[in-house]
Amino acid sequence: MISRTPSLIFFVVVLGIILSACGGAAPTDQEDTRQALSQGEATGEPIEWTILPQFPPRSQVITRRSLGLNDLTMVDSNTGWVVGTDGAIGRTSDGGDTFVLQKTGVSINLTAVSFTDSQNGWAVGTAGTVLRTRDGGDNWEKLEGVKGVFTLDGVFFLDANTGWAAADFGAIYFTSDGGDTWTKQETDTLEDFLDLAFVDGLNGWAVGFGGIIYHTADAGGSWSQQTSGTEAILYSVYFLDSQTGFVVGEKGTVMTTSDGGATWTSRVSGSTQDLLGVFALDSQNVWAVGTGSLIMRSVDGGVVWTQQETITSGDTLKGIFLSSDKSGLAAGSGGRVWKYGPTTP
Repeated sequence: MISRTPSLIFFVVVLGIILSACGGAAPTDQEDTRQALSQGEATGEPIEWTILPQFPPRSQVITRRSLGLNDLTMVDSNTGWVVGTDGAIGRTSDGGDTFVLQKTGVSINLTAVSFTDSQNGWAVGTAGTVLRTRDGGDNWEKLEGVKGVFTLDGVFFLDANTGWAAADFGAIYFTSDGGDTWTKQETDTLEDFLDLAFVDGLNGWAVGFGGIIYHTADAGGSWSQQTSGTEAILYSVYFLDSQTGFVVGEKGTVMTTSDGGATWTSRVSGSTQDLLGVFALDSQNVWAVGTGSLIMRSVDGGVVWTQQETITSGDTLKGIFLSSDKSGLAAGSGGRVWKYGPTTP
């Protein structure tokens, strides 16, 4: 039997009071991260992803092929567009609660969309198709597009005139007249580019098959390959500024850079699902979406990732956009749009 002296008893009591006041052992950084993701940040308000009604409704589908949404973009918390199969383009003016199908006059697969403001937008797709609107999508015109291209997989416009499009066989195209004409920019790869992003009139990045990441510092006058350290297919890229960027890809691949891509750091996402879209609200808050209804989030700049709770619908999610850390949309297969926000009591 161990003897307990009065001084020892006093020490144990005091220690118990201190631990009780502190809530026990200090949580790890990862536990802090998970708590932040499962609650409405500082408010403790529950937030979740919910599925909105199918878009477009089957009665409005042109050829009744399999519905699918490939990309989305927003210009503010209420106004945005989705694009997908059968030439479908939809606009929301209420933060995604409802989408109105816009007439495009085409039935091809639209893969990507870019808007510079509430009026000027472009959508691209198979057969080098380029669509443009100058009135928020009330009217879409089919431009000459890019001939000899199987698919334009990514598009990014800086303003009403200046834009780039990513294509197969290492091709990147540039326009300075709003998409009326396109000029091919040379790279030294034949791998397909799947996405691209610019932060200003000079600096841009393009990603694709074979783990390729290409960078330009002169608006695409020249493109040079950066060392990614992976051969995984890279599906999506997002840059906040000329230094801070994020890339996601095949089998849960996540990569981050803080020096413009001079060095890329591989991160552990904790998933083996393909990640097809990435969006960063700021340097800390980053989201990624992928196959199997997967939505993941990081609150520390992409270091630690936590899977967010979703309904297991089997959707392949491709596009994601957040207007705040409590409001956003994701879109994917099945013509479904997912909305992120506070739960309704």
